[in-house]
Amino acid sequence: MKNIDLIKEKTKNVVLNTLPNINSEDLSDSSNLFSMGLDSVNAMTLVLKLQNNFDIKFAVNDINAENFQSIASIVRLIDEKQGR
Repeated sequence: MKNIDLIKEKTKNVVLNTLPNINSEDLSDSSNLFSMGLDSVNAMTLVLKLQNNFDIKFAVNDINAENFQSIASIVRLIDEKQGR
């Protein structure tokens, strides 16, 4: 399994654990997380869980709607933060 696939799998698990009303069948790489219930409160929880799971730190300017809109955008950001 490639590193990007591992990031994607781990990210999906974190999102599913953060947003309890979503099941994995409804969650595609391009699903809009905000329309699926991501709000400012659970977005911060998601940010913290991702930082802990991937042992990375997001800069303040990384934390925006564009970067956290979908699994794909989160995976891109994490991959970038890991310096790959």
